[in-house]
Amino acid sequence: MLRFRDRLRTHSGDRELYARTKRSLSRQIWQYMQNYADAKTEMVEEILGRAGHEA
Repeated sequence: MLRFRDRLRTHSGDRELYARTKRSLSRQIWQYMQNYADAKTEMVEEILGRAGHEA
């Protein structure tokens, strides 16, 4: 999670993608919080992938 946090702190494009995605998902009604978390997974993995390439 530190790698993800650091990536968002230092890369405005990824930070904006994360914020846009969270805003979009927050407009939906989720029966379970886990469904919301699952919906973010692909975007989080994409950002972590880019962060891993720089590690």
